[in-house]
Amino acid sequence: MSSIFCRPLRVTVAAICIGLSGCAYITEGSKLGPISPSANNMKPMVEHTVGDFAFTLEGGKMATSNLAGTLINQSVMEAWQDKGYIRDHEAVEPGEFTGKADYELTLSGSQYGDSSIGMKILSGLTLTLIPYTVTQNYDIQYTLADVKTGKKYTGSIEEANKGYVELFMLFALPFSKQNQDAMFEWIGDHLYDQLYRNGAFQAAPVR
Repeated sequence: MSSIFCRPLRVTVAAICIGLSGCAYITEGSKLGPISPSANNMKPMVEHTVGDFAFTLEGGKMATSNLAGTLINQSVMEAWQDKGYIRDHEAVEPGEFTGKADYELTLSGSQYGDSSIGMKILSGLTLTLIPYTVTQNYDIQYTLADVKTGKKYTGSIEEANKGYVELFMLFALPFSKQNQDAMFEWIGDHLYDQLYRNGAFQAAPVR
């Protein structure tokens, strides 16, 4: 499997995205829950890219929209592969699908980090001894194209989680990773279930 970012690095980037200093404890998602998508026998190869996606962090932009979108795609695709929904995945630049995969997936939507500027300032003055929080709001929309037939399928979800930024939360990072992985697993299950129910992943893969 081709992967741009390993999971520990993605968690580190997520922590950077929600804080200028200190360490972050990230909670599980608050809107979605675990589900069991319908089983299928198809294990397709998926190419994925970032389309019209906006990343905004209140109080300062710590990553580009394309990077934030790529991190989301990597997290969801790895969850899909871990659960056997797909056999492999590959990230490509926008507009550069190769036509060699079974499906081509494009992410659109937004990620918005909401926090109190006043609490950030206060936290900064105390070198993050006083914590502050950042709520990440995800609006994820997937458009999936069947390379063989050209048919398109769509799925969308909304999710949110909260990060607590404070100097002594270094030891909470392993729990943050678990929570982050669980949230993207749920996001992936819901998106996959929607796409499958709309008719995707039910034909023999292109060889």
